[in-house]
Amino acid sequence: MMTKKALQSFFSVSLLSLVSHTAMANPPFYPGLTNEGNRWTITFHDDASPVHAQWATQGICFYDQGNYGTQRRYYWISDTYPDWNGHAVQEGDQVFMYGDFQYPWGRPNVGHDGMEWQIFSRNEGAGHWKEWVETSLLGITIGFGNAKFVRTGKCSKQGFDIDVQTAFKTNQLLELPLDETGKPLASPMGNAIRSVGIPSVSTPAE
Repeated sequence: MMTKKALQSFFSVSLLSLVSHTAMANPPFYPGLTNEGNRWTITFHDDASPVHAQWATQGICFYDQGNYGTQRRYYWISDTYPDWNGHAVQEGDQVFMYGDFQYPWGRPNVGHDGMEWQIFSRNEGAGHWKEWVETSLLGITIGFGNAKFVRTGKCSKQGFDIDVQTAFKTNQLLELPLDETGKPLASPMGNAIRSVGIPSVSTPAE
């Protein structure tokens, strides 16, 4: 039989565990994607490379959609790559994202991205990033790899600092970023897309 002191200790621990679990299960979460600054960078590292070669880094602005049950939902819009945007959801320190981009330029929503990552400090996170292009058959993989996320503060570029609608319109006006040789990036991941047999950004798709 448990003593009175043991029972008190048991119920105290149980209550603490319940409160802790409840706090973790319900949004808003801290740290979140916007409450400490809504701009993050994402950098791709190729899993197929023996040295996990680094490809491109892009900027992403998150905009709150609010709570949805035990999740916190967001829109995200890039402030570096045109017409690259999508949705994100956070549950605890886990974040899941999907989005689309034009490929080749002028064909919207043919390219796709998916990210699954974890916030491990106030301003940093890491996980996985996959990117692919639709075809009439099975599609073409651009890359499977690791992704590093770093919070850089608030989205302060003109047009990205107001609301999601203004940011979306501003994003459509961006020019394609250039690689180190001066060529436009073929996808948000970078120009390594050309090494997997996909036509360059200036070549019409078949």
